[in-house]
Amino acid sequence: MPGASLLLAALLATPCFSALSGCAWTLISAADAAGSLVQAGFAAAANFPSATYVNGNPATLHTVCIELNQNVSLGDFVPALQYALRKRGVMSEVYSPGTSPLTCEATLVYAATMEWGHRSFSDEWTAYLSAIDLTLMRGGQVLVNARYETRGLNTDRFSSPRTKLGALVDRMVVARTD
Repeated sequence: MPGASLLLAALLATPCFSALSGCAWTLISAADAAGSLVQAGFAAAANFPSATYVNGNPATLHTVCIELNQNVSLGDFVPALQYALRKRGVMSEVYSPGTSPLTCEATLVYAATMEWGHRSFSDEWTAYLSAIDLTLMRGGQVLVNARYETRGLNTDRFSSPRTKLGALVDRMVVARTD
């Protein structure tokens, strides 16, 4: 009977727990609190992407045409990119490769790499954006390009695409206030 063996184990363990001094309970509580603090630190760090590289000066734009990359299969990537641009006051339009609208002030091309990993304190596999490349061009000239990649402790690797793209776009585009 599984229930009987569980009851027997509980009865045998009770004297061990009651024999622990107040000091031992304090140490156990402190270890539990430290674990919670570490977990909270990982959760907070995940909201701040750190490994970004930008070449060029931030561009001042009103509109951008985003060339759709069929190789990036993450469904919320382009909406997150458009949201980041809109927050900077830049309107965007998505088009298929080779069909660039004539009204484009600038073109934004992108690439992204997905990887799989385990979140802290979890055994489940989770997909995440491990690298993002954005290039902003006008008239065939590169205005600015930016790259995000996970490295080091990877505390931000499970950040949302919106967080990662927002940090890149903030460094690529001058915010408009008009």
